[in-house]
Amino acid sequence: MNVLIFGYGYMGKIRYRALRNHPDVHKITVVDPGLEAPAAELSGILLPAGERIPWNQIDAVCVCTPNNVTADLCIEALARCGRVFCEKPPGRNWEDFRRICEAAEQVPGHTLVFGFNHRLHPSVQAARALVGDGGLGDVLYVKGTYGKSGGSRFRESWRAKPDVAGGGILLDQGIHMLDLFHLFLGRLTVVDAVHATAFWNSGLEDNAFVLLRSVQGVPAFLHSSATLWKHTFRLEIGCRDGYLTASGLLSQTGSYGREELVIGKRQFEDESFALGNPREEIIHFDRDESWDKEIDEFISSIKDRRPATHGTLDEARHVMELVRDCYALSVRHAQGGSEAHVVH
Repeated sequence: MNVLIFGYGYMGKIRYRALRNHPDVHKITVVDPGLEAPAAELSGILLPAGERIPWNQIDAVCVCTPNNVTADLCIEALARCGRVFCEKPPGRNWEDFRRICEAAEQVPGHTLVFGFNHRLHPSVQAARALVGDGGLGDVLYVKGTYGKSGGSRFRESWRAKPDVAGGGILLDQGIHMLDLFHLFLGRLTVVDAVHATAFWNSGLEDNAFVLLRSVQGVPAFLHSSATLWKHTFRLEIGCRDGYLTASGLLSQTGSYGREELVIGKRQFEDESFALGNPREEIIHFDRDESWDKEIDEFISSIKDRRPATHGTLDEARHVMELVRDCYALSVRHAQGGSEAHVVH
């Protein structure tokens, strides 16, 4: 299989390494106008700016670009070869995503997968196996905190430019946590959302506070932030018979700390030495295979001519609907509206 990668930044490099290690990938072509010469680790083909893409030789495409060109490249790749892996977010806004959906409808038998790798992190997968019957029982609530520091050059990055990014920290990182909420609770609606530009003053939100509710009425709360000076990932799941806390995140930099899952079982005073302080089991994880698993699933779905099992168009649609509704509510609040409602 010959694969084309649009963009060779942070995510492009990650996808390149995963593709290079896959036994079914024979050739990788990289397109990035910012690269004038191949990077040291790039053993694939770097297509110079302005040179035509040999679409008749391309079997699949990975789109790893800034948000402002993601939709257009995804649409072109769908039309040209019909097999596309697209990084999150799928565009700057709901309109960008809607255009991708319309393009996909025009390509029968297409393969379109979006990069929501957090579902495949080991702590999340282990937590998913412990909820419901045979585990800790039904989920009572979910809380998520996900954020970063931004960094000294954050204001200069494309993520701080409204015309390029389209949205702030909610679209950039919070979208991953919204996807995890969907994984554990099913479809959600937005009850209320408040955004703040607390520090960076880029014209995009650097803090987002979102209250959601599942179809069954289970609440979920998200705080996504670009002013958490300590990089933080924390997913809390309260269940009928106990609780789960996934924290830390195996990342390229390691700045989120060691990935772990805390498992606690409900114990009242007649079952425990201390009321409200049950014994906990802590599992640590030191290997992140989520990137390789995503690429493997993408390629396998192409080879087997079947729908992908995660990162699907429907899953992406759900989180983009939530992001759209969050932004609409935040604008309403900023304009003085006080009544919380869901925008459809």
